[in-house]
Amino acid sequence: MTEKNYLRNDLDTHVMTESKSRSFNFRRADGSSFYFFKITWSAGEISLCGDIGRIVLHDNYAMPTFESAVQWASDSELDYLLGKSDAKKEYNAEKTADFIIRDANAPVIEDLNGVYEPTYIKCPQTGKYVRGTPRLRFDGMRQEKQKLRRGEIEEWQVDDIYVFEKKSHDLSIMRLVGSDDCPNRYWSFFDCWEKWVKLWKSLKDFGLDSDYSNDRLKNILKSSYRANMRQAVYDTCVFEDDAAALMCRLGYDDFPIIYEYSFTHYRLASAIRWACQRLIADGVVPAEREAA
Repeated sequence: MTEKNYLRNDLDTHVMTESKSRSFNFRRADGSSFYFFKITWSAGEISLCGDIGRIVLHDNYAMPTFESAVQWASDSELDYLLGKSDAKKEYNAEKTADFIIRDANAPVIEDLNGVYEPTYIKCPQTGKYVRGTPRLRFDGMRQEKQKLRRGEIEEWQVDDIYVFEKKSHDLSIMRLVGSDDCPNRYWSFFDCWEKWVKLWKSLKDFGLDSDYSNDRLKNILKSSYRANMRQAVYDTCVFEDDAAALMCRLGYDDFPIIYEYSFTHYRLASAIRWACQRLIADGVVPAEREAA
């Protein structure tokens, strides 16, 4: 049986030349192979392989020589290094759920604690501007209550964000007027709760199978009830498709699903950077000179 010609004579005119490379082993002083790895450079790439895994970084511009490769990798950000590899980002369920919860909390926190804006001051030693103490731009409920206690404002001037009241209308008539189920048809509440209201309506075992007239909606004011909702968000976001469906119900135009490199990827990139720093510290490669 004749073997198929997989190369199709594409390599017939190739000639062989020696490729420059440098390789270094890293192991424990006692000779143990535990966490042993090897760093190898060849023009345009650095590879790591060993007991902790395998990864290859590619960048022809940054790594034409061994010295430039080590200097480049020794002080690069891990995400940047991983972007030069074949590693793929993975769905992060916890951080996706964190985003949804943080987005719902943000307006409530602002209306409660006030809105602050950053300030910058010039450092007398370096001449550079650094962050100073944030400045209060708009009062929240807490600042208003402090002013009330000091007698600076009247009680009616305090916006109590925890007022969440059912409107006194005949719900049977309201359901006949228009087809849209809108929370403001049934309730009076501050705008800062709008995202929590939407979240309640979007979660199974909460408001997904109910309409906004349900009296349970008011429970979002209770911290224990919101804690249960937060756990429901984490449970929903375990699977990426379920997280996307939740974001669709919440009305996000651009789904902020979080993707990140895995812990193993960050560990491998950290090992490459650490090894290159060791090569510089031990004098194998000179430290890169700063521009004058």
